[in-house]
Amino acid sequence: MCPKCGKQIESLKDNSIPVIVNNSASASASASATAMQPEEKKKKYNHLLDFILICCTGGFWIIWMIVRPKYEY
Repeated sequence: MCPKCGKQIESLKDNSIPVIVNNSASASASASATAMQPEEKKKKYNHLLDFILICCTGGFWIIWMIVRPKYEY
C-alpha cells in the first residue's frame, strides 16, 4: 500500500533489491536539511539601494540646514 494515499500498489518484480529504512532523528534532520538546500537561495545585496538612501538622507539634511528656522539671540 502507498504510505501517502493508501492505494494498493504492485509488488516489485525484482525482489533482490533490499529496502533500507532509517528512522533515526539524525537521518531525518540531515534529509530535511538536504531537501531545503536547493530551495534556499542567497539573496543578492543591493548596493544601489543603499547609495540612493544615503544620498536622499544627506540631501534632506542639507535642505533642512538651509531652510530650518533660524533663531536670533
